[in-house]
Amino acid sequence: VVLEVGIGSFPNALYLGSQQAPQNMDIIGVDPNEYMKPYALDNAKKAGILTSERHNSLRLVRGIAESLPVGDHTVDAVICTLTLCSVKNPQKALTEIQRTLKPGGRYLFVEHVLSETNPFFATAQRLATPEHVQAADGCHFDRRTLETIQGAGFAAVDGDYFELENCGFLNPTVAGIATV
Repeated sequence: VVLEVGIGSFPNALYLGSQQAPQNMDIIGVDPNEYMKPYALDNAKKAGILTSERHNSLRLVRGIAESLPVGDHTVDAVICTLTLCSVKNPQKALTEIQRTLKPGGRYLFVEHVLSETNPFFATAQRLATPEHVQAADGCHFDRRTLETIQGAGFAAVDGDYFELENCGFLNPTVAGIATV
């Protein structure tokens, strides 16, 4: 079972539909925006996730990261891509993610974060955040998400901070895997 939190239009369908991806996946996509469902379903179909020979299933559920509509210890992996920037309570979201994961389960994340290397850019991110939160579904430029994940009580966190070019405030980025 794979749970994608903040599935939106399901851009990760390209990866889960690739030839390298496992088959027989039960994918659960959770998003607070019900209007994203048709886009997510369309992208799943385009990526070949739902072909009969793949034996995958996809359930799209309305919900929020801080109260995931999934049972305790029922998920093998959780995917979050550019999601924790927009949740109201990242710590609660991470507690929920851990609750849903089976022992040994993995949390895969990619998130944009506050700059740690450029104080001028970090100041600009902080100044832009209040307006951006209002304009972009709660998205914060000024979070230290890797630190939040590292402090959330996972058994192990393997994460990296890196900088991308030409990505504006959606840079820098952290990515990694946390294990329960």
